[in-house]
Amino acid sequence: MKVPDQNIEFQLKAIEILDVNIKHPAIQFNEPTLFHFNINIEHKINPDNNLVIVIALINIVHEDKETNLASLKSSCIFEIVNFNEFYNKKTNQVSFPENLLVTLNSITISTVRGIMFSQFKGTFLHNAILPIIDPKNFKYQNL
Repeated sequence: MKVPDQNIEFQLKAIEILDVNIKHPAIQFNEPTLFHFNINIEHKINPDNNLVIVIALINIVHEDKETNLASLKSSCIFEIVNFNEFYNKKTNQVSFPENLLVTLNSITISTVRGIMFSQFKGTFLHNAILPIIDPKNFKYQNL
């Protein structure tokens, strides 16, 4: 796949479920329950293999904003074909265009949404579907 308006080729190499934690509440929820989602995205690099690992941690909180109900951590591993064009070996830093990061985050969030649905199906979190999120609004720090 190519990033629009850029000459960056990448492919999804792997999807990993790193952790799933469900805390069954002592009380039954009234339907419909409003869930809150805290989302943390982290990028790691493996320059030897031209990889960017996007790790997503999703915490699901009850509508009371105090009761933690579940968390799911997963990663999407992307190979960036022309990784070396963005990598500084001296500083071990990469400088990817923002639209690549937005694309990788978007793919990861969509993948996590499917993993969450699969993991929570048949539980009290069956209807805790991660909403559609615009990753352009995320705050980025250097990798």
